[in-house]
Amino acid sequence: MQQLIIPLQKITIFAIAFAILWISYPITPSAFSDATLPEVAAQETDAASDRLLKAQKSNELGRVAMSSFREGEYKTAFKNCSELCELEPNNLNYQMMLGDISFAAGQMDACVAAYDKLIELQPSLEPRLWQRGLALYYAKKFEKGVQQFETHQLVNTQDVENAVWHLLCAAKISNVEAGRKKLIPISEDRRVPMAQIYEMYAGRMTPEQVLNIANQTSPSVELDSEQHRLQRYYAYLYIGLYFEMLENEQASLDSMKKAAALNPLGKTNFMGQVARVHLQLRQAAKQ
Repeated sequence: MQQLIIPLQKITIFAIAFAILWISYPITPSAFSDATLPEVAAQETDAASDRLLKAQKSNELGRVAMSSFREGEYKTAFKNCSELCELEPNNLNYQMMLGDISFAAGQMDACVAAYDKLIELQPSLEPRLWQRGLALYYAKKFEKGVQQFETHQLVNTQDVENAVWHLLCAAKISNVEAGRKKLIPISEDRRVPMAQIYEMYAGRMTPEQVLNIANQTSPSVELDSEQHRLQRYYAYLYIGLYFEMLENEQASLDSMKKAAALNPLGKTNFMGQVARVHLQLRQAAKQ
């Protein structure tokens, strides 16, 4: 899936400038006594100081959150980003960052809440927030998940992954066969092995056939290259989800472990975290 990125501008501490208001000698007596002027000036100074302190705190929380996120310290990143969004609740960049970090930390309710806040602040973002759909699946809010993926389909019409997640949510609401009847038609996703993944979910190919395609090399895809690892990662990821749809728990976990071990996408890429987070959530549910 194409990752929605709201550019995270570098957080800077803005210098606070004070303007001196020139007051001419009044023709008529002032309504305020001279004694009140120092009080007004003190209040303005206090407000400016508060703004500066808030900016400094935001800067530090954002710095620590992003540093922790890059290092894969997701709990620390989540804690600091949550505090940042409490301090700056109407900042689009911070809410997007909180949604992504919450997912990586396995905090699905917080993840959904962050994306919901983002939509509240800017409703036009909703169709592009496929990340919210994944969080809704793991939060077991399957009806809303179906709605999110149907909305995303309006802006991303040829994405096998969107169709698959839509089916995963639909199957949870009813059953696999009923969900397959609502499978979103996709015919032009050229990424390997997305066409085969689609056919597998439609019931027309097997996981083994998907893996055979994903494992193939070519002059442009060398053995164990980044692209080769990416193909295999997505194959194991969606085979794991496929087995979960079929309620084959052990096969699902086995495939997810292989995907998590491969992850060529890094510690901050959203889709790169799915296999690891999936395992974390499913293993926690057993305890």
